[in-house]
Amino acid sequence: MGGSAQCRPRVAIIGSGISGLSAAHRLNGLTHLTVFEAGDYFGGHTHTVDVTLPDDTGRPTTFGVDTGFLVFNERTYPELIALLDALDVPTAASDMSFSVQTPGAGVGGGPLEWSGSNLSTVFAQRRNLGNRRFWRMLADIVRFNRVTTQLALQEADLGDHSPLMQPLADFLREHRFSAEFRDWYFLPMLGCIWSCPTDQMLRFPVATMIRFCHNHGLIQ
Repeated sequence: MGGSAQCRPRVAIIGSGISGLSAAHRLNGLTHLTVFEAGDYFGGHTHTVDVTLPDDTGRPTTFGVDTGFLVFNERTYPELIALLDALDVPTAASDMSFSVQTPGAGVGGGPLEWSGSNLSTVFAQRRNLGNRRFWRMLADIVRFNRVTTQLALQEADLGDHSPLMQPLADFLREHRFSAEFRDWYFLPMLGCIWSCPTDQMLRFPVATMIRFCHNHGLIQ
């Protein structure tokens, strides 16, 4: 099936995360494979750690804890779903929610807390109904979704990529998004997606953020 060993091409795969391991699985038997990994374990976001804890009777029980790759959606990951199906890996439906706690930002100097699940959780702290800064954040979320959708359509219709190349920090400043929007919504949301310092996130091009958020249904 894979041809003679002498005729097989040589392939190097950089990184043993979900993409690298998937490529290695698909190419196995068809090529001479070499996988390069800088870390001290294979897996990346597919890394599972065995944790042993006592159960209800006190007996030690080992649980496999996925420390990185946890969730996916059917629209964005058809190839991953096909791989999991081929390997008979079970999956389960997940409820994805977003909640924020910002120490010292609330009314009276306490923590600001809110969640995006529904209107009640948005105003989990009822005092925010009278908080002008909180309403400013909500208004900016609506405006942000509108602006980024327009930019995405502009790129698709006119082929104009220039507005999407500017860093996120410049984008927020140019469109006059509030500090409340940035600190109470935008950066916490990106922090859930990209595990990197905020100053690095703010240097990302707008296109990276818009495409990711669109693919995952975060711009609605």
